[in-house]
Amino acid sequence: MVPDVADETAYYFNRKILVVALITHGVRFPAGTWLRVVNANAQRPHVEQMLASVFPDLKGKVLTFVTLANEAEVQDFERSLGP
Repeated sequence: MVPDVADETAYYFNRKILVVALITHGVRFPAGTWLRVVNANAQRPHVEQMLASVFPDLKGKVLTFVTLANEAEVQDFERSLGP
């Protein structure tokens, strides 16, 4: 079962909306399915390259990167996605 909050600060990926979120330990995940992909020390270009190698259909697609460090940022992010 996937936890409701990040059990560590790391990058998490939502493939449906093509978003990579750096989520702080203990912060609630936004709605949707989030897959932990790499630790927080990774650099953005490395994260993009790794995801493109794991998911070849992502090559050439634009990924959105966000940082979610608290509940207010999660709520703002969810609002930005619309209904």
